Amino acid sequence: MFIFASSVRHPRYEVKMASEICDVDDAVKDNSSYPSSTSTSDSHMPLIEDHRSETATTSTQIHDLTDEPDREFVTQLLLKRSRVLKYWRSAPSSTRSFVTRGAVALAEVTQRPETKPSRRRMGRSWPRCCAISGLVTAVVCAILALTFPLLYHAILNYELSLQKGTMSYKMWEEPPVKMYIKFYFFNVTNSEDIVNNQAKPILQQLGPYTFIESHHRVNIQPHDNYTMTYQQRRVWHFVQELSNGTLADNITALNVPLAGATYTLRFQPLWFKVGFNRIVKFLGSQLFVTKNASELIFDGYSDPLLELGKRLPPGTFPPMDKFAWFYQRNNSDSYDGVFNIFTGADHISKMGEMDLWNYTSQTNFYESYCGMVNGSFGEAWAPRRNKTNISMYVTDICRSITLDYEKEVIDAGVPVYRFAATEKVFANATVHPDNWCFCSGGVCNPSGVGNASTCRFGAPLFISYPHYYLADPYYIDQVEGLRPEKDLHQFYVDLEPEMAVPTSVRARLQINFLIEPDIDIDAVRNLNRMFLPLIWFELSADLTPDLGFWVNLANRVPVFGTAAFFGVLCLSLVAVAVSGVFLVKRRSRTHAIASADGSSKDSDTIDS
Repeated sequence: MFIFASSVRHPRYEVKMASEICDVDDAVKDNSSYPSSTSTSDSHMPLIEDHRSETATTSTQIHDLTDEPDREFVTQLLLKRSRVLKYWRSAPSSTRSFVTRGAVALAEVTQRPETKPSRRRMGRSWPRCCAISGLVTAVVCAILALTFPLLYHAILNYELSLQKGTMSYKMWEEPPVKMYIKFYFFNVTNSEDIVNNQAKPILQQLGPYTFIESHHRVNIQPHDNYTMTYQQRRVWHFVQELSNGTLADNITALNVPLAGATYTLRFQPLWFKVGFNRIVKFLGSQLFVTKNASELIFDGYSDPLLELGKRLPPGTFPPMDKFAWFYQRNNSDSYDGVFNIFTGADHISKMGEMDLWNYTSQTNFYESYCGMVNGSFGEAWAPRRNKTNISMYVTDICRSITLDYEKEVIDAGVPVYRFAATEKVFANATVHPDNWCFCSGGVCNPSGVGNASTCRFGAPLFISYPHYYLADPYYIDQVEGLRPEKDLHQFYVDLEPEMAVPTSVRARLQINFLIEPDIDIDAVRNLNRMFLPLIWFELSADLTPDLGFWVNLANRVPVFGTAAFFGVLCLSLVAVAVSGVFLVKRRSRTHAIASADGSSKDSDTIDS
């Protein structure tokens, strides 16, 4: 004996039915009154009638249901079950292995709590929920995909501005990238022949003497006009392992205090020059001196003329008790002056631009626009650079310089633009007419050097690229031992164009001294007019691979973000399409079942 059980779910009721089914042989043995399985279809009619009567009885048992639609639902269910049994009883004997012994034995109806959702209802509603969720997600992703680049650039502009708390401000206040400065000296190997025999100087390059350089911004004061004022403290520490030599190396170099005095007195009357010659001879000062590298860079050396200069009228000698190229600069807050720069809070295109230096926008070191304070302060530029040029203000030479776009390169895995200083920076007015105001007193020297005497207490100091790179041959021919090379002596800055992050810097400049012969001054009487190279330095900084990774990632965020939103948009549309297909198929199936039920009812009516 087998018990076949089934259940049908209803929104409010659950109907359970059971049918007893037995084998044909068991039916014949247990009850001989049942017809044989080989009987004709007419012999089954009494049993069919009995089954219909049982169905009617069962239907009568559910009349206690209070809801007419519910009674109709259960009745239709039992009628469908009876039609199935009728089919099996009327089937041919050759294909029938079982016969129905009884009709529906039990119909149990139990009411469900209305608060508990039906699984059947949930199963039918998921395509609709999925379609609605997909449409909402698709709309949101479409909006974000179109607006994400704008939103990202707005956030990036804020972080790149020099406002307190931003990423750029923290990196500007305490730069995370190591900077190095390398000093190269020109050792004069034939100083006596130069003084006595008008010989051409023979130079020997010594160095580099490498120092690690750190910058600290102090006395920071923000202003309401989107600028801020600050001072800069620079600190240097010697790095022996990156140097070629020690600070104890002896170097024969020009005695700048004495040479500067001879240049200053060249227009004085004869009696003044005669007195000066006697003082120099009495003090024992020489035009060339031998000092160690430490004295020439930071420590300084004493000269009797500097002591004498304290008793002379102001402006005759520089106000210092010792001489060195970076004397009293290490760990000084005031030497570089007072900077006033734009923060970029109002407009990012002005970020890092100089507004004032030492409280003025127009210096008196050069005429006209050449004396204007403009360009970046030298360590940050506004983002989204194009392939034109960048400018910076260099306080050591009291002027701005412009670097022109040269080419694209790769630094630390980051594609960048290289901006390099060209011959236009130190060209004279004949080669580059816009440089007319850099010619002191209207007198221009051959291209290749810039006059910085007005910036350095009137001393005849001229700035060029190392080894007179890109300069007129006039300068190289005056000395021996110079070999200009682009890779070693070019001044350039590599910038990542989107955020204007400096990835590699090589700021290279050379200091030259103009020696003017004077027959009335013993120290320079036998010399030729020359621009003597004294020292050149290289300030270098390179982006680390770790920072390069983050720069690359920041540049790809708009692309990745937009692609991600478009990807989710496509998936949402696919989900909507699949849900729509399910809904269409289910509706078609519902219509087909309804049509089949209508046909069955019509056939039952005809049979009855």
